[in-house]
Amino acid sequence: MKKMLIGGLATLLTISACTDAVKDHHADSVYVSAVIYTANESDPWSSAVAIKGDKIVYVGDDAAAYIGPETMVYDLGDKLVIPGMIDAHTHPALVALGVGQFVLDESYTKEALMTAIRKTVAERPDEEVLIGGFWLNEIFDVTGPRKEDLDAIEPDRPLIIFDDWAHTVWANSVALEQGGVTRDTKDIVPGFSFYQKDLSGEPTGWIVESAASVFINKFWSVSPAMEESTLEFLTYLRNLGVTTVFDAGNFGLDEEVYAALSRLDKEGRLPIRYHGVYTLFLPDDYGGAIDELKRLGHTYNTDNLRIDTLKVFFDGVLETRTAALSSDYLDTPGNSGEGLLSREQLHQLVLDLDTEGLNLHVHSVGDRAVATVLDAVQDAHESLRRAPRIRIAITHLEKVKETDFSRFKELGVIAQLTPQWVSGGDLSWYEAGIGDAAFEMQRMQTFIDKGAVVTFSSDIYSPDEWPADRANPFLGMQVGHNRQEIGADPESEALPPIEDRIHRDELVNGYTTNAAYQLGRENELGRIAVGYRADLVVLNQNLFEVDRYEIHKTKPIAVIMNGEIVYGELLQRR
Repeated sequence: MKKMLIGGLATLLTISACTDAVKDHHADSVYVSAVIYTANESDPWSSAVAIKGDKIVYVGDDAAAYIGPETMVYDLGDKLVIPGMIDAHTHPALVALGVGQFVLDESYTKEALMTAIRKTVAERPDEEVLIGGFWLNEIFDVTGPRKEDLDAIEPDRPLIIFDDWAHTVWANSVALEQGGVTRDTKDIVPGFSFYQKDLSGEPTGWIVESAASVFINKFWSVSPAMEESTLEFLTYLRNLGVTTVFDAGNFGLDEEVYAALSRLDKEGRLPIRYHGVYTLFLPDDYGGAIDELKRLGHTYNTDNLRIDTLKVFFDGVLETRTAALSSDYLDTPGNSGEGLLSREQLHQLVLDLDTEGLNLHVHSVGDRAVATVLDAVQDAHESLRRAPRIRIAITHLEKVKETDFSRFKELGVIAQLTPQWVSGGDLSWYEAGIGDAAFEMQRMQTFIDKGAVVTFSSDIYSPDEWPADRANPFLGMQVGHNRQEIGADPESEALPPIEDRIHRDELVNGYTTNAAYQLGRENELGRIAVGYRADLVVLNQNLFEVDRYEIHKTKPIAVIMNGEIVYGELLQRR
């Protein structure tokens, strides 16, 4: 009898264990009858995916074995599913900081601009400081706007206006006084980051590149309202299918911004994963930049919030003639732009970051800037006798030497690009500065054809771009695919060169698997694969098949993040 009892107990335990094993095998949720773009190179398409917890446990065409009595099953009716997207370079906090600041009426002449400024100032009689934008660089000559024009409209309150690219500011006299800018103020980097002065040495009110960031930060602060605006903007991104974001810098406000994000994270309100940087935009900060990046990471890093990249603001932009070129600008002889650091300094940064396991993200617009960064990375290869183990990305890349495209693959450097920028339009201001090269910029498909890892982003920094949907990745996809603005006549001229229209699969890869690689998270994000985080986006239309001028109308029906439906609704099959 005793043996029978023991034997029966063993059988019951075995049955129980088997039942638990079967139950453990069952998924929490299964999505079937879908068109799933997995972003896996060897097997890019499937029709079913099973999720348990926050991970994917099955990808294929028959998930029946993963369906148990408690499994939620969703029939997607042939809807396209893609991995959760990653915006690989944008500025959520800068967008939030600008909420509530004025936006001028669009103006294409100085007379119209001054009318718009006068109107805006009159509409805001109670504000102590007036900050907003924007004005086109080409309205003025290469010496920029002057404070006297603003003084005539507002002599008593600080008035500060960003240019259209937010790389310079135009300030009136009282703003210069409160910001501490005088004839004795030294340029940060002559020819690149400077306080424009007239022939007598008096500041004119035009402040350029990182000097503008130093100046504006004396008037900006991170407030509770700004925190809520950041949360609202990140939720907007999440609802578009962006489940991870890379914040490309806050130019002196990093501590305040990450403290605010950390509060949201601790409260369980941070809606997406957030990667941040410490921005090196002042040459005097070179020696302590890595230590500051490490301190920020040690203070704030969690699973959702990671500060793990050094951003180097290496050169300027073509619009203000501060991007570093291999030859002089045509309209400013003797000026070819300037870089923040030397090749040797960049080389040492790569070595030091490699030792610490921290990534590098470099703003480089001009061809000389791009070549200098590549040269420094090549020097690091030689010093280490191997490739750096960190992720190195160069962003913007508007003008690149023909011989440098292939070096990205050779050196393992990521090309980080913003598709919405290739929307065409009037190129006369660029042509005035760089001649025929104005019609050979933003060679995005060329990077891909040369084998580079290419990532995509929105790179928005102004609150007026938010309601205009400029952070929408599907808008970026359409513009990048067509090299034409949304709403353009299909017969209208595309931004040359036409062969650099980006292929659709490459666009999706750039927002998913490649972007995950940039962040060093290619083994958990950016694909629909077993063992990966369960980030899926169910779309209202198949963006691979719709008319090329309808891509921007793609919208998520539902967004799944870490296995949970965080936006939209799906009907269960049972």
